[in-house]
Amino acid sequence: SSFVQHESKDLSSIWHIQVPSKLRMFVWRLARQSMPCGELLMHRHMSTEDTCNLCGARDTWKHALLTCPMSSSVWALAPEHLVQHLVDRQEESPKDWLFVIHDILSKEDFVRLVVTLWAIWAARRKAIHEGIFQSPHSIHSFVVRFIQELEMIREEGGSAVRANPTHLN
Repeated sequence: SSFVQHESKDLSSIWHIQVPSKLRMFVWRLARQSMPCGELLMHRHMSTEDTCNLCGARDTWKHALLTCPMSSSVWALAPEHLVQHLVDRQEESPKDWLFVIHDILSKEDFVRLVVTLWAIWAARRKAIHEGIFQSPHSIHSFVVRFIQELEMIREEGGSAVRANPTHLN
């Protein structure tokens, strides 16, 4: 009972971060292990392989968002203190990982993390499904602009982020 209440509180605090709903949905899907990476697709018998379409390594949520050469190139451009927290974490469950990271990071850094994860996921999907590859610098620039727009919306009095800042190209 206590564990369920604690987990519910953690999910609630993560769910209420000040980002557009599409990013909150992304975080919810990550926490619920429903991101369609190779491992999940193979587990659900939707694929015969669990390898990354970009680099050939085993494709888990962690690989796709943190360790794939494509994603790690984007993280190389992120603030060093944020990346250090990501490197230090060893949780295998994305939900546990999110809870720990949420507790460690400031609100601003957690928003930066979520926006970066989402931008990496979108760029990865675009590369896999459309053959359109974005440079790590363009993904990083997108993240910076997106966060600036979120801050502008917040400063203008929008406590709930309703706007749809910068579309991912």
